[in-house]
Amino acid sequence: MKNFLIISLAFAVIFVSAFFIAEKFFPAETYIAKSFVTDFSENSFPAPGKENFEEGSDLAELLENGAVLNDSLLLINEEHPFPEDYSPELIDLGGVFVNSCAVNAYESISEDIKEKFDNSLYIMSAFRTHEEQREIIESGNEFAASVDSSEHLSGLALDVYVKYHAGMGFLDSEEGQFVNSFCHDYGFIIRYPYYGEEITGIPFEPWHLRYVGLPHSKIIAENNLTLEEYIESFIPGKILYYNEYFISRQKPEEIFIPKGFSDIIISSDNTGCYFITGKQ
Repeated sequence: MKNFLIISLAFAVIFVSAFFIAEKFFPAETYIAKSFVTDFSENSFPAPGKENFEEGSDLAELLENGAVLNDSLLLINEEHPFPEDYSPELIDLGGVFVNSCAVNAYESISEDIKEKFDNSLYIMSAFRTHEEQREIIESGNEFAASVDSSEHLSGLALDVYVKYHAGMGFLDSEEGQFVNSFCHDYGFIIRYPYYGEEITGIPFEPWHLRYVGLPHSKIIAENNLTLEEYIESFIPGKILYYNEYFISRQKPEEIFIPKGFSDIIISSDNTGCYFITGKQ
């Protein structure tokens, strides 16, 4: 009986220790599995002029009326490579080129890390040319994406580090733990999460941030999704409401937007559809 109590106590200590280690590295919303509730509205796309919806518009008309077109929700993988004519809009951040739609989010998380930890978050690699990606493949990196399938060609992927902590060692730093736990509050996701290798085909990369924008990053993190799963979960022709946002994946021919929403952001998903996001 005494031995049984000692063994039980030992298992309890191990369990509690494991829990606190997990909690240190990942907040509850990123390691507790949740069901992704796709609470779509009852109706698919309305007929033009239907109550509560603006009339359908084409992409050019929406852009003329203030909508913003960016690359935030491009799905980039071996099954969905870049078209040959793709050319991202880039901004130079001290010699590192980043997709323009991700710059404000990176600057925001960098400023918070500086304030919280008195340390700097650096970008090791962001945009790469086809030639640079080819050189990485030829160097023997077995996990490098093929030349046309790397997110780095978009400037949306940021490989980040802090002094003395890069690669898997990034998680040994407080800054790395913060980034992995809260980057979704800034519009980023861990593109290749520890739970997603079976979907992405790429092992856990805690240093590889991918900009998708809000509220998409929060939904993805809250539900332990990969970007592949998130995009595929959206039925084309349905509207999802999330807090003050609406999100819809639509065919490009005619786009419908609920009334009362503004700050419209439109992004191709690289599968033949567009994601439309608006905020009340």
